[in-house]
Amino acid sequence: MRTEVRTREREEATIRSVKDGVYEEVTDMGPEKRLEPRPQTKIVATLGPASADKIGELIEQGMSVARINFSHGKREELRELIAAVRTESKARQSSVGILCDLPGPKMRLGSFEGGSHELEVDEVYVLRDGGELAGQGEIYLDCAGALGAVRPGDRVLVADGAAELIVEEYIEGGLRARVSRGGRVTDRKGLHLPDSDIEYELPTPADREWIEFAKEAGADFLGVSFVGNGEDLIRIRALAPEQSIVAKVERRVAVENLDGILEQADGLMIARGDLGVEMDLERLPMVQKDLLAAGLRAGCFTITATEMLESMITTTRPTRAEVTDVANAIFDRTDGIMLSAETAVGENPVEAVRTMRNIALAVEESERFQALPKVEHSEDQIETADAVSMAAVQCAGVLGVDKIVCFSETGNTVRLMSRYRPEASIFGLSPLLKTVRWMTALANVRPVPVARWSSLEDMLQEGSKMLIERGYAESGELIVFVAGVPPGVAKTTNVMKVHRIGDPIRLH
Repeated sequence: MRTEVRTREREEATIRSVKDGVYEEVTDMGPEKRLEPRPQTKIVATLGPASADKIGELIEQGMSVARINFSHGKREELRELIAAVRTESKARQSSVGILCDLPGPKMRLGSFEGGSHELEVDEVYVLRDGGELAGQGEIYLDCAGALGAVRPGDRVLVADGAAELIVEEYIEGGLRARVSRGGRVTDRKGLHLPDSDIEYELPTPADREWIEFAKEAGADFLGVSFVGNGEDLIRIRALAPEQSIVAKVERRVAVENLDGILEQADGLMIARGDLGVEMDLERLPMVQKDLLAAGLRAGCFTITATEMLESMITTTRPTRAEVTDVANAIFDRTDGIMLSAETAVGENPVEAVRTMRNIALAVEESERFQALPKVEHSEDQIETADAVSMAAVQCAGVLGVDKIVCFSETGNTVRLMSRYRPEASIFGLSPLLKTVRWMTALANVRPVPVARWSSLEDMLQEGSKMLIERGYAESGELIVFVAGVPPGVAKTTNVMKVHRIGDPIRLH
């Protein structure tokens, strides 16, 4: 059962941590600062030199998840970024998740005389192992096991796909390969072996160190680079059972092993840059749609990434094609849309987030989006929480209710409810800040930290009061509540109640 496999270990870790007092609980909610309208689709923004001093503005414009790439920056700088996200989100009383990308195995070229070299079609080169300076007619592949994995007829893509060689034969000390697509290559650029079953060590020794750093620094999500199969994620989760695991789909083999990955991942990131190098570009749109559909069926949140608003690295306005690209991902029901260089090193990081937000709001308000087919119940989802979640969504739809309020210890019920993409907004309430931050990646969900209440009556009464005080709802409004009895116990979602705010709480 896919849902149980994926969430069991993290739920158990949450339960243990609550008992041991490890997770920070909500003590003072405080008034929420009024921010710009938020789309149901979540915006993931990568932090870097261009945005380090603009984190508060990014939050105000719609950033729900801050991404930090461990491949760039020193540990102390990254620690300061994480701390800044916490400070700025707390100042705005707005929950923001932190996604930290592990570097993964490095597949790079060696170096070239003068720093670059032009490959011409039909030129022949000898591919050698290592990161040395290439001599005449040589290219070094700095990736352990690369030469042993490549076979005659396999493609070797160099400089992140700028040029392509086809391996012809083994020779002493290397491989003989012919250029099939020319291009300029530069020092230490990326290397891809899409036809080769190269074995990666995941997590790498460096990843293991970064995982410990991420845990200590307070990351909410771990982005796992170069995933090949579900076993890779099992090893990662064993090291970080309390983190939400995001599998970055950037290899052809990951697409082929998607079912096993979905069983272990909490989220999928469709990393179209590397994925578009490993497969024919014309196939990429269909693969993206297939990945988003598979994630939705499995209840695994999805993030569509890479070059979404690439032109905004240097301009204040995106291209029409980029706007359409973002909109199409939302129509395909991605949970999140991601900005990379646009906010990390771009000239207009705040404007890029604002633009992404405006596109998402326009799509979600359209009749075409509202008319999308409803997500069906999956036979893999046979737990009580899923049945209650589905019933709440259907009930809200029938009654025209536009708010579903769900109390959750682990966030699992909110995740299940998000999968059905209700027209109503889902308010995910939890007394655990870690759980609140996990919910920041889920479409249609507004995570809200609340104090721990001792009874179901208090949960409904105080929850209703909170909605009014924060301006989310008005007295007399009809709300669908979802919770568990007894309160405060994980994995007990078993109650759905239609309640009119202001009416007496009647549970008997």
